[in-house]
Amino acid sequence: MRWVVTRITKLWPDGGSGGTTCRVDWYSIRSVVAASFFMPADMLRSRSLLILLLATTAAACARTPVSGGPGGSPGAVAAPQSVRGLVERMKGDHDGRFYSTLSFRQSNVAISSAGETRSSWFERQSVPRRLRIDFIEPDADGSGILFRNDSAYTFQRNRLAQSVPQLHPLLLLSADLYALPVDTTMDALASLKIDTTRLRRDRWTDRPVWVVGAISGDSTSNQFWVDAETWVLLRFVNNQTAGTRTVRTDHHFSYQTVDSLLVPKEIVFLRNGAPYWRETYTDVKVNPPLADAIFLPARWQANVPKP
Repeated sequence: MRWVVTRITKLWPDGGSGGTTCRVDWYSIRSVVAASFFMPADMLRSRSLLILLLATTAAACARTPVSGGPGGSPGAVAAPQSVRGLVERMKGDHDGRFYSTLSFRQSNVAISSAGETRSSWFERQSVPRRLRIDFIEPDADGSGILFRNDSAYTFQRNRLAQSVPQLHPLLLLSADLYALPVDTTMDALASLKIDTTRLRRDRWTDRPVWVVGAISGDSTSNQFWVDAETWVLLRFVNNQTAGTRTVRTDHHFSYQTVDSLLVPKEIVFLRNGAPYWRETYTDVKVNPPLADAIFLPARWQANVPKP
């Protein structure tokens, strides 16, 4: 009689709980034990060796953590050893599972000592490096902003008012990074004056994170924080200088799941620890068909959304 064990062990990430990173399929062991009552004596010795092997594997799995996530949290693969490695991990984790296009309504709240001011925008995005923002409330008059290939085009009443070179850091870190070559992303990080020699583990809002650009205790340098389990941007600190004045903005991200994909839900902008701008995303559509003409400056007016 011929006996075949079809499954022995299978590796599983434990979700960061600190336990094992694999399990033994005990169903296979029970099958072998049950079958032993019908085995001849010479096969029983092989059966004993097999059970011993499976039991040894189980014991090893029970006591061997895999280094990976921040604070020693286990991971399915080795922890990133450099910022480049982190970018590669972010891309790899979302390979085939990231949106190519996105459309959504953005509801804004500007917060000041005078109170709150609300507005709404309609946005269409094509990854990488293309984002169109149409202002729709309080006035839908053909005004908005177009970001395309690291340039920004400002429109007022359907007329181009200004065009300037501009790398949009939030687009880069929350979306474009997943589509661009790693070398291109690394160059962009350098242009944002993020120190790519600094990478550390930390925790933030009770989440394990990787921090790029700042040592522990440094809350002022340009830096970004990445969730160590979902591999998406959670925080971005950016300094912008105009003349002799430097303005530091701290951006906090939260996410929602749409069509099984993680997409931003809200970004809160803070200065000196206090929020001054909040944007929330609703009516999100993942991978809608978006023609390239939507993102051409010369075709701005032709693609203004209808009321």
